[in-house]
Amino acid sequence: MDGMHAAPQAQSAAAATTRHERIPGEATRLVGSAAEQSLVLRITGSVAVHLHCRQHNGLMRALGRRPFYDIDFWGRDRDHQRIDAFFRAEGYLADPAARGLREWGIKRQIFAHPQTGIKVDVFMDTLVMAHSIHFADRLELTDPCISLADLVMSKLQIHEMTANDLIDLTVLLAEHRIGAQNAGQIDLDRIRDVLCNDWGFWYSADMNLVRLSESLQRPGLDPDLAARVRLQIETLRAHLAAAPKSRRWKMRAKVGTRKRWYEPVEEVS
Repeated sequence: MDGMHAAPQAQSAAAATTRHERIPGEATRLVGSAAEQSLVLRITGSVAVHLHCRQHNGLMRALGRRPFYDIDFWGRDRDHQRIDAFFRAEGYLADPAARGLREWGIKRQIFAHPQTGIKVDVFMDTLVMAHSIHFADRLELTDPCISLADLVMSKLQIHEMTANDLIDLTVLLAEHRIGAQNAGQIDLDRIRDVLCNDWGFWYSADMNLVRLSESLQRPGLDPDLAARVRLQIETLRAHLAAAPKSRRWKMRAKVGTRKRWYEPVEEVS
């Protein structure tokens, strides 16, 4: 029996490895192909971490991050019909589980490639998860990925962070300093503008930064690198704590955790 199962399991593992290895290239290829049609797509998620962090992305696998199996993009809702046609022309099929999302006001499209097994998730105008990030006017700041600040916030908004999310943030903060967008750094002003107007997001982000700091004690992480990342965390938390807050932020802060401060997230199957 063991011998009968060995071959299919080996084939499955090989297919997963091939998919993982080809995904970063496929993601950048799709952005380039879309640009030739004046269609703006930007890579987000773990693939964006990999592409943004050329010096440290080897840490993702070294620290045990799961292999890539899909590609997340941000795009514009006004282009949703063109996005659908683009991915179909590239050989991707619309996911039946995502049909009808627009009827519920969900600006999201999901595709899968029948030959490669690569899945694609496209969020449009706003990332609506535990907390929302509006990005329609920010897609052309960087290419082929979303900006570093938006990528960091896309991780900090998660209510229940996984080990994979913590690894992604570790790699991002190991490679890039908190600073200014025009210096190629993680744009503090962008993060401050969003979080200091939304107490719930600010609270979730601060808790997640504490969790991230605690996770740096993991085995296999270079102590010097861990110290650099911890300094980045402390810097960001200090800036966010000291920054002026909006009236909206202050009003919500009075309620605190007595009322749920995040939105539950239900995954599409």
